[in-house]
Amino acid sequence: MSFELHRPRRLRAHAQLRDMVADTRLAASDFTAPLFVRSGKGMKVPVKSMPGVFQFSVDTAVEELKRLARLGVSSYLLFGITDAGKKDAVGSHAHSAENEVCRTLKAAKDAGIPMLAITDLCYCEYTDHGHCGPLVGTKKQEAGSKNQEEFTVDNDATVARLGEQAVLHAACGADVVAPSGMMDNMIAGIRGALDEAGKRDTAILSYAVKYASSFYGPFRDAAESPPQFGDRKSYQMDYRGAGGVKEALREAAIDVAQGADMIMVKPGMAYLDILRAVTDAVPVPTAVYQVSGEYAMIKAAAANGWIDEKGVVMETMHAFKRAGAGFVLTYYAGDLAGWVK
Repeated sequence: MSFELHRPRRLRAHAQLRDMVADTRLAASDFTAPLFVRSGKGMKVPVKSMPGVFQFSVDTAVEELKRLARLGVSSYLLFGITDAGKKDAVGSHAHSAENEVCRTLKAAKDAGIPMLAITDLCYCEYTDHGHCGPLVGTKKQEAGSKNQEEFTVDNDATVARLGEQAVLHAACGADVVAPSGMMDNMIAGIRGALDEAGKRDTAILSYAVKYASSFYGPFRDAAESPPQFGDRKSYQMDYRGAGGVKEALREAAIDVAQGADMIMVKPGMAYLDILRAVTDAVPVPTAVYQVSGEYAMIKAAAANGWIDEKGVVMETMHAFKRAGAGFVLTYYAGDLAGWVK
């Protein structure tokens, strides 16, 4: 009598058995909802390249946060959209307590919304040139020249300003600040500024591993923050890697040593190997951002009937969790909160 010892399909034969032995599980608390906030009142402006995503004014943003909270989403990330007339070369509007992010924070706290408030720390949404901080020339420029090799973001000046921005957000109600500009030593500057201001309990989610990616296109529509010239390759990471995974591990290790409480990898699906390596290497939680281009591609394919939208989204979320993400920033947060129930 022969025995078939290896039958892996036995564990896949029944839905209940598949659920019982599943290694990765999803909950509504795994998802952070990004929100774009702008000036005005009663505003809910569709983002054309991101179906289902909107620009909200403060009042409608509060209503959207209430809706997400009812669904079980426990955290949100705010991006501010600045009117063109308020933008300048150094992003001054980012330091106003009356900007869109600060007013939304205050309104959400006043409304008693039981969600963790995270804010983006950067300047691309506030500068008239669309780069992530004040610019400095690297060599003599010809009249009117905007050659990428002739300018860069002033790293140290930007770090000092990020500290000021972080303190302002914390004062307005931010529980977590998330610097996304990939400035060297930004975490040390922000942590020092927060501690000096008595905001020692404000956590830092660092975009420590953020690549110069083609997947960001729709976000720049949503935040109205595309670079007016050049690109961000001199400060965001090259996906070809200066040392491959080692570069990502170095960036993450520096930020953890400087006081980062959590580490972000961005984008998501094309960088699962990086996410896994960073998660294994650092002693703090890791997160991943399913960015605008990933979201838009799923939406477009689903609209054409080429894929099962829910099935693909659920599959990608499990991939992020398998790769080590403690939580995921995704424009599908509200949908996912309902689906995982």
